[in-house]
Amino acid sequence: MKPRDIIHSMHIFNRIHRSCIQQIMESEGLFYGQLPILEAVKEKGCCTQKELVQMLGVTAPSIATSIKRLVKKGYLSKKIDEKDQRNTLISITPAGNLKTQACRKKFDELDERVFEVLNAEEKETLVLLIAKLNDSIKKENVHD
Repeated sequence: MKPRDIIHSMHIFNRIHRSCIQQIMESEGLFYGQLPILEAVKEKGCCTQKELVQMLGVTAPSIATSIKRLVKKGYLSKKIDEKDQRNTLISITPAGNLKTQACRKKFDELDERVFEVLNAEEKETLVLLIAKLNDSIKKENVHD
């Protein structure tokens, strides 16, 4: 089997998995990239938009749009930072917590169903193989 065939198989898996994730997100009334924002805010407790951009590695405009939508739906709230009134702090609401838990539960259930075809040893081998590939590609991506 050629490396191109392996990469193609990985792409197919990724596309199908992403499609399943998108269906779950749509069923929960969210857009694809919104759950990572909710989870990051939940984990951090309270943060600025700039911190979210850095944590998630996305652009400021995309974060701004998502935050606006999530605030409108009642999943995030914004308030002025009392210590530095130039900053707006973003926090998750109880409704946002519930939505995050619901999505995460459905994602975990999907992944359990997908990987139930592998036994414990196969799962361990897969993790080791992916780690080897990640190490290999990281070496290729180093610029002197």
